[in-house]
This record gives sequence, structure tokens and C-alpha cells, in this order.
Amino acid sequence: MPRYYEFEVTLQELEPRIWRRFLLRTTSTFADLHAAIQDAFGWQDYHLWECRLPHPLDRVLAGSPNYDGDDWGRPTPDGRTVKLDTYFVGRWALEWCEYEYDFGDSWVHDIKLIGVHSIKEAFKRRLLDGARACPPEDCGSTPGYEELVRFVQTGEYHDPDVDIAAWLGDWDPERFDLDAARPAFDRPRKRGKTD
Repeated sequence: MPRYYEFEVTLQELEPRIWRRFLLRTTSTFADLHAAIQDAFGWQDYHLWECRLPHPLDRVLAGSPNYDGDDWGRPTPDGRTVKLDTYFVGRWALEWCEYEYDFGDSWVHDIKLIGVHSIKEAFKRRLLDGARACPPEDCGSTPGYEELVRFVQTGEYHDPDVDIAAWLGDWDPERFDLDAARPAFDRPRKRGKTD
């Protein structure tokens, strides 16, 4: 019978909370977890990423292929080769780790292991729940996101020469439509080379 990790992933620093919950096969890699987070939140997979143990350990578990590590010399194991069960099973099993996407905007997510389930039905992954819209890609981290939320609420933006409404389209920070998101998540998109 197939086994699945149930993960809950929450963006740090933002209130009200932006989160997603999903199932992922226990045979998956950290690259599969990265792809699930990208698709669950609606990120576009434009930037480098890594999964790590949080401060004070700051140990990188896995990350973008061919990324040599940061300025402090921490090596980054290729996420395509590191299985989730390396860290999420056994006596010293992780209960949570961090996922950082886009080292410029630095979107840090908490990944919490909720449980491990055996399910008769076989699938790769399944989106279960979530709340609120993900920040738009390249919006300028938490301060930029908060400015976009203010714009949606008030119509005011700091730069009158920028057509922020056209850039945002119909983005609404409160909207997360599980029924619309689930089919695309449950049938993952094909990804190009990440090198």
C-alpha cells in the first residue's frame, strides 16, 4: 500500500497566515517537495531554492541543482538526489524544516510534517487544503507584498507612474480556490531544466 507524507507549508512573516497542506509519496526527493510547494503556492519556479534545518543549525539538506552553495561555503546537495526519507523517518526524524525560495526576496516557508499515511489509492501527490493567495513573484519580499495588499484594499500606490493594477491583474491576497488549484497540483506540470 503506498505511503504518503502529509506536509503543511506556511510562509513565514506574513499575517494572516498563507499556507498549504498536501500529501506527497514517501519515495519522493527534496526536488519533488520543491515542485509541490511551487505548484501549491503558485510560485513560477524562476529562482534558486534550498531546504535547511533552521537557525542555529543552518544545515542545508538539499537545494537547486548545480548551486554550489552560499557565501559562507555551505555545500548544497542536489535536491534531485536527496530522498525525503533521509530526514523524515527513523529515530532522529525531522518534524519540520525550512524552505527558502528566491534568495533575493527570501521567501522562507516552514515545512511541518503532520503525519505519514498508508492509502490504498496510488498517486504522486494530492493538494488537501490552504488559505490565502501567494505573493506575486518578484514583488519585493514582505514590504513589497504588504504594499500590494494596501493597494488592493485602498487603490493607493507609492509610484503613480507604475500601472500596478495591470501588473497585478485579478490578484486578491485573500483568495485561494482549492477546487481550482487541486487539478493542476494533482497532475504536476512538466518542468524544464533547472540548471
